[in-house]
Amino acid sequence: MVESIGIIGAGITGLATAYVLSSKYNVTIVARDQPGDMGLDWASPWAGAVFHPQRHADKSQQQMQRDCFKFYWDVANQEPSNGVKLYPMTEYFDDETTESDLWYRSLMPDYQVLPASALPSEIKLGSKYTTLAINPLIFLPWLKEKLVAKGVKFIRKEVKSIEEARSFTKSKIIVNASGVGARVLAGDQAVGPVRGQTMFVKTDFSELVMLEGSEYTYVIPRAGSGGVIMGGIKSDRLDAEIDVALKSDILRRVNRLTKGAFEDVDLDKVTDVLGFRPGRKGGLRVEREGDVVHAYGVEGAGYIYSFGVAEKVKQLLEGSQVKARL
Repeated sequence: MVESIGIIGAGITGLATAYVLSSKYNVTIVARDQPGDMGLDWASPWAGAVFHPQRHADKSQQQMQRDCFKFYWDVANQEPSNGVKLYPMTEYFDDETTESDLWYRSLMPDYQVLPASALPSEIKLGSKYTTLAINPLIFLPWLKEKLVAKGVKFIRKEVKSIEEARSFTKSKIIVNASGVGARVLAGDQAVGPVRGQTMFVKTDFSELVMLEGSEYTYVIPRAGSGGVIMGGIKSDRLDAEIDVALKSDILRRVNRLTKGAFEDVDLDKVTDVLGFRPGRKGGLRVEREGDVVHAYGVEGAGYIYSFGVAEKVKQLLEGSQVKARL
């Protein structure tokens, strides 16, 4: 008899986990928010969604990123209509990061270090490689469609407990991919929302540019949208009011990195994007606890880890016999 798995959450982590598990298990997702929804209470539709490897990662996290990149790379080269597209990336650091710190230099195609003469002022290290960006507004519905075709069931419901999720999904084994919801569902007080404010700008600019170190600045093309997402900032604020001064600051930083490519942008005509990332002090948690596998706390790196987290969840489930369902 095929085991039944219930998943709490239809964000990118929950969907990715369903995709990986559905080849072997009967999967049911229960979630308040689902692909196509545009509310601010979940993060996945609002993400910049670029595969930008996270340099501060242990060996297990590195492997999750590798697995995730492989999935997206295969998808980008197979189906052009899913919102996943390859782009050239220019990456800058203005801190003490050295090339030896970048474990992913052997992973990313066309990787090369930039000469000092090609770096903007105050930038200490730069590199180029080929990566990909995802348009969540296209990709999430596409992925849901694939999941439904694979037999995954979706239940629209906000659950208040793991036991309630078991009841709705009729599954003893539960994957908790609830994001910020894990604060209640897992009793994890380290979990909380992290505010992100970006803006969508219409343009034919088609390169990824990112700076890390003393600041976090990026330009991310959105496949099929005719524009880019500009950011970024992390904030402890929990309100949904747009910070007008921050828009000017983001634009100033972006122009510095792109040699003034967006000097003519009218900030009154851009589209403001506000979302709350599922943060966790202590970072990503992928851990089995009895008949529950927790998979949350990735903050703004959901699209970088998602399918790798899913593979890790599968390993945790199959490390010991999956017990009978309800």
